Amino acid sequence: MTFLYTPHLIRELVDVPIEKVVTSPVACHSVLISSAGEAWVLGRNDRGQLGKDHAEQNIRYPVRLDPAVFNKEKVVTAATGRNHTLIVTDAGKVYGAGDNRLGQLGRNGSIPGFTLIKSLKDHTVVDVACGADFSVVLNDNGQVFTFGSLEFGQLGTVTSSNLLKIAGQFGAEPSPDPTLVQGLSNRKIVSVTCGTNHTLALDDEGYVFSWGFGGFGRLGHSEQKDLGSPRMIDQFSSTHRINRAVKITCGATCSMAIDGNKQLYLWGKWKNTGDGSSGQPWMFPKPLFDLNGWKVSDIAAGASSLFALVYSEKTSIAWGQVKYGELGYGDDVQRSSTIPQKIEPLEGIAPLMISAGLGHTLMIVKPDNELVPELPKWPAVEETEDGCVKCKKTDDEDNLLLCDKCDDSIHTYCAIPKLTEIPEGEWYCDRCHPPNKKRSHSTSSSVPDLSVSERKKAKAAA
Repeated sequence: MTFLYTPHLIRELVDVPIEKVVTSPVACHSVLISSAGEAWVLGRNDRGQLGKDHAEQNIRYPVRLDPAVFNKEKVVTAATGRNHTLIVTDAGKVYGAGDNRLGQLGRNGSIPGFTLIKSLKDHTVVDVACGADFSVVLNDNGQVFTFGSLEFGQLGTVTSSNLLKIAGQFGAEPSPDPTLVQGLSNRKIVSVTCGTNHTLALDDEGYVFSWGFGGFGRLGHSEQKDLGSPRMIDQFSSTHRINRAVKITCGATCSMAIDGNKQLYLWGKWKNTGDGSSGQPWMFPKPLFDLNGWKVSDIAAGASSLFALVYSEKTSIAWGQVKYGELGYGDDVQRSSTIPQKIEPLEGIAPLMISAGLGHTLMIVKPDNELVPELPKWPAVEETEDGCVKCKKTDDEDNLLLCDKCDDSIHTYCAIPKLTEIPEGEWYCDRCHPPNKKRSHSTSSSVPDLSVSERKKAKAAA
């Protein structure tokens, strides 16, 4: 088993512009969406959650899904549950794959590969979220529909009395039919997010609503009671719009939000001991004073990891008690931290988006930075002797190029097609980019490429 303790570029996708990365606190699988509207998947597939035959239980490297599966519509967003996945196209259609034993795919019975959820065909869906065994969809009218397990009230469609009846009866009453969350009917919701068994919704005025499992105060209501229907969180009900929320997200057992001042708020349980642990959970949203002075632009929470991105400072911050390198601090440093720390290997690289999962983290960064190509790539390739893979000669390093995908070295005059000078931006060899093969995506960068000799000089200077 391989652990990556420092951020790596995904080798298979270095030449694919990615616009969105999707995973969740309960998921060991991920969806990556390109600017061309194509979906790539990787991770655990034991229940067919990647839309592939579940005999292939783990997909280690990104695999592109056939656009024909989605009627050749562009993929715009996705969501991942414990063992299921939802994908939304630009036509507002939703496709599901994976485990459906509790109706989390919006229908009855098993589903072979990604299948259109016909029960949502009359809606134009713009956003989706998945908890462990349930799903939430948002249509273009700001209405929220839920389906799947309702064990803890996470669907937001049960009364308090009915919630008491079903408490603890796992899977006793799955709800496969998408049902309108009536408690939000007078609101226009713009964002939804799920933890393991709880849900948050943000409306167009910045008010935040929560429901589902209330353990450790993750619902933000100063109590640990489960809620079967939405309830507004007091901390984001100010008469001043700037003090309300602009972004929300859920961890496995906690919740996060950013207000109009770009202040980060946190509540629930996110560590093992001390303040914010099971013994001392934060029962309602509190500002995280460790980040005072930082204008937080984006947030993410995984199973045990927390992240804050500061776009204006080109800074990525992480904390949490983790085991597998999810925080990306580096190879020879601490693996975890209970207080926010900069992700030093990414310092100076502009982050664009982050998504945190169960034991892993995905981030998109701006490519127009000379530091990005110097990040290690995954998977690693076996190092070969310096020299051109075409002519086998090791001289003339000033005209020796390094492929930005496979790391092969090739002289400019041995390249196919031949080059007369070092190219601007990324460069890929003919093995990675066959000249006569039409590509469905393209890349560009304002950073000039470097010859092998120039790369060596830059590395030595660093």
